[in-house]
Amino acid sequence: CLRLSFCSPPHCDAMVSKVENGCIPGTNCIVAVPQDKYYAVESFGGYTKWLPPGLACVGCDLCGCCINFRSMTSRVVQSIVVVQTKTRDNVFVTLTVAVQQSVKPDRVELAMYKLSDVLGQIESYVSDVVRSFVPTMTLDEAFEKKDEVGNCVYSKLTAEMAEYGFQIHKALVVDLVPDHDVAQAMNEINKQ
Repeated sequence: CLRLSFCSPPHCDAMVSKVENGCIPGTNCIVAVPQDKYYAVESFGGYTKWLPPGLACVGCDLCGCCINFRSMTSRVVQSIVVVQTKTRDNVFVTLTVAVQQSVKPDRVELAMYKLSDVLGQIESYVSDVVRSFVPTMTLDEAFEKKDEVGNCVYSKLTAEMAEYGFQIHKALVVDLVPDHDVAQAMNEINKQ
């Protein structure tokens, strides 16, 4: 089974927590938190608190050793997962599924510290659902029931990713492409 996934730049690593620096070089006493980010304050490596957007003074720091910042986007991010599977009538199809997700505001700590590879986790769940659902359909049914496949993916992701602090907004099957030879044969039949 072929699984490819990607997201569109510049948000490819948007769901990954990043280490941030304060406003003053050489110290992390003061930080400006952007409107579209969640910032965690870590004191000697341990989580202390969250900072709201704006300018914040977080305490005394010596050369960035005592206080550190970690950030994660608060925006909705779209991930594209491409999965190849086989239908009930033995036709290989490639499905492209777009998943829109964001961090739940009340579960930011989980999102930042519990899961290291968000895209990999989403890819695994999407592939699992697609590979178990599409093989029960014929090629024609797969085309007709793209919305059902998307709804199944959405249900699975919503339940599973909530445990990690993520909210799934939508899961859409944006493309379903049969094997090249099958597509050509179908086009020949339609010409006649």
